[in-house]
Amino acid sequence: MTAILDPLLIPAPVRPARAPGSARPSAQVFRRRRMVVATAIVFLAATAALATGAFATEPNPQILETVPRTHVVEAGDTLWSIAREYVPTGNISDFVYELARMNGVDLEVGQVIRVP
Repeated sequence: MTAILDPLLIPAPVRPARAPGSARPSAQVFRRRRMVVATAIVFLAATAALATGAFATEPNPQILETVPRTHVVEAGDTLWSIAREYVPTGNISDFVYELARMNGVDLEVGQVIRVP
């Protein structure tokens, strides 16, 4: 037995009516929403760019000078030879004095000394 369904006899689905006061938003509201979304996207993109260092600059040389340096003493090194490595020209007596003050005057091979 075959049943034939007539599409005209099947009632159409009933759409719920809108609640009172729930009118569609105006075009101005849509524009405002688009502006909020666009602003949020720009803000997130700028935050991501800053967080990844896209706008990073070269470090300040004065900051780099304050970073403590070290030197590993090798066979034959003296305070004067180490000072000459870091100050290739000019008077190094003040630099040698600082090396001795910071690390002592006795050096051993393999010793790690701080360099001012």
